[in-house]
Amino acid sequence: MDQLVEAAKTAASNATTVYVPHGGDLFKGYKKELTELYKRLDGIQQYQIFSMDSSKPGVVCCRMSSESEVVEVDLRRKFDGMYQSIRPNAPDVFRDDPLYEKPSARQEENAKAAKKARRIQCAAMAVAAKRN
Repeated sequence: MDQLVEAAKTAASNATTVYVPHGGDLFKGYKKELTELYKRLDGIQQYQIFSMDSSKPGVVCCRMSSESEVVEVDLRRKFDGMYQSIRPNAPDVFRDDPLYEKPSARQEENAKAAKKARRIQCAAMAVAAKRN
């Protein structure tokens, strides 16, 4: 509490509230980068206390209260290691086969867009099914 009081005392006296219009580029958005690397934490509202440790990157420790047990959730996405671990060990006959080439950045973007469109369509179908 003392730290909070000290921070308030040392704050600038001319600190005023400033309106930032929606869509302004004052703050950098990390949503795209974070959603590509990390999974969503489902049921986040049931937890009150969160902690992370540098020795376990991507792992979030969640608690419902200070006395409750720690729930560790690994939010890192699993990437396919085919091109790093499997492809180098493939026979030479198959290494140059275009079917096994690593997809380009454009192909990956198209695949992600198609996956997102399928999710939206499935969600819309679920909503329509609930109405009927």
